[in-house]
Amino acid sequence: MNHDIEHALAAAQENLQAGRLDDAAGLLRGILASVPDHGEALSGLGYIAANQGDHARAAEYLVQASAHVSMSMDQLNFAAQVCQLAQRHDAAIALFERCLTQFPHHAASLYGVAMSLIQLGELQRALEALVHLCKIQPQSAEAHYNRGTLLGTMARYEDELDAYQQAITLKPRFVRAYVNLGVALRDLGRFDEALLQFKKALSIDPNDAGARTNRAQTNLLLGEFEHGWREYEWRWRDGTCSHGFPQNTLWTGTQPIDGKTVLVHHEQGFGDTLQFVRFVDRLSAAGAHVVLRVQDALLPLLQNYRGAAEVIGERSQVPHFDYHIPTLSLPFALKVRAPDLALSGPYVQADGALAPQWDDLFTGSVRRPSVGIVWSGSRTHLNDHNRSISLEQLKPVFDANADFFALQPDVRDSDRACLAQLEQRGVLRDVSGRLTTFAETAALIARLDLVISVDTAVAHLAGALGKPVWIALPFMPDWRWQLDRSDSPWYAKARLFRQTTRDDWTGVVAALRAEIDALPGPDNGEYLPSIEGPV
Repeated sequence: MNHDIEHALAAAQENLQAGRLDDAAGLLRGILASVPDHGEALSGLGYIAANQGDHARAAEYLVQASAHVSMSMDQLNFAAQVCQLAQRHDAAIALFERCLTQFPHHAASLYGVAMSLIQLGELQRALEALVHLCKIQPQSAEAHYNRGTLLGTMARYEDELDAYQQAITLKPRFVRAYVNLGVALRDLGRFDEALLQFKKALSIDPNDAGARTNRAQTNLLLGEFEHGWREYEWRWRDGTCSHGFPQNTLWTGTQPIDGKTVLVHHEQGFGDTLQFVRFVDRLSAAGAHVVLRVQDALLPLLQNYRGAAEVIGERSQVPHFDYHIPTLSLPFALKVRAPDLALSGPYVQADGALAPQWDDLFTGSVRRPSVGIVWSGSRTHLNDHNRSISLEQLKPVFDANADFFALQPDVRDSDRACLAQLEQRGVLRDVSGRLTTFAETAALIARLDLVISVDTAVAHLAGALGKPVWIALPFMPDWRWQLDRSDSPWYAKARLFRQTTRDDWTGVVAALRAEIDALPGPDNGEYLPSIEGPV
């Protein structure tokens, strides 16, 4: 090794140990200026970047270093974990596999490679790694727990239950395993057993937010609103979200609000805001000056919302307030029960000034039912794989005698070929490119006869507008749709079309097609679909 480089490396190491990271980095970059592929300098810069929280740059240095220098097992694992933090899972897998080539039973590498494989959707390979991990560490409750989580993702539900039960046998006070077991049982429709698992978890740790919120959602699904709303407040304690407002000014329904300013602020998704904004006018009726804060995308639609003295966007400055409350906490604070959900008419209004921009869609001489359709929701939603439908699966619907309009705000690459084919056949018109705001979508929906949607924001928008909306639901729906009913207490003109077999949309698509075929013909005037009868 060149003496100058050796001296620079020693000085860099000394600076690192003293915490002088910038000085160390300067010396290491000096080495790279003369020897661009110097493995030790690259590795050192990767360590510094990781220490500074720049995982993308750290991963780049460490991947380069791994190609030019022999790394120990610990060094390979560190580099792989940095790559995971940088979302470079292909590189992480390659580094973990180098470890496993030398040490096939290395537990940390088996776990790490499984987690990256999951991120890339290679679930079977990930399961093989976790099964191997469970074989070499049969007494590891965590290993069986992680295997159970993956099995659930793979729709191997009975195996999932078995894995959680093995974890609990090995670690009887394993709260997370009880919670996941409860969720898995709930998703199989075994509600009493699910509630028992949540109860067991809470007997070990009464403050476990995961057990509380999952029990809340289960009770809400079952229509047990009093217990459900109260425990749903634990969602703020699970570490996944924060509203950023002081706890001491949270309105809980007990403080008088006559003459007070109450900030009602959005949380979660667009659909949640559209669903729960209905309760705002109850605060103004109690004498409150209500400031409603909504997502910017909803601001044009809700800017004149009834009961709100002022409506602001998420980037607007928040005015002084006496109390605040998250939107989904309103039912708890207002002690909402099932009979309180029903509304006699629409509570959101479309802007009539936007209606003429859709005139070109309704110029045909033959009047047929006009149907807006949405087949998938946000890709980032945790339950998206269950609630969304591929456009290919919906193709039988478009053979019905109706005019279909795609209200899909985000067309996935996997659906584009099918969409192009349906457009070419003239059975589906894609207007999504013209739907730049919820206000524009509302103006179009107001002119349609019917909206068909999966469980996403457009379904709530149509319901809030008082439009007939048919909602396609997975076998185990979100709690707000409850069970064993084809109507909804939330929306008077909603019909619910439910999977009868988990992960199988065939029956739902057939039912939708049959109901569209049963809509009134052109001689019957208005095309207002019936909302009566079971589905």
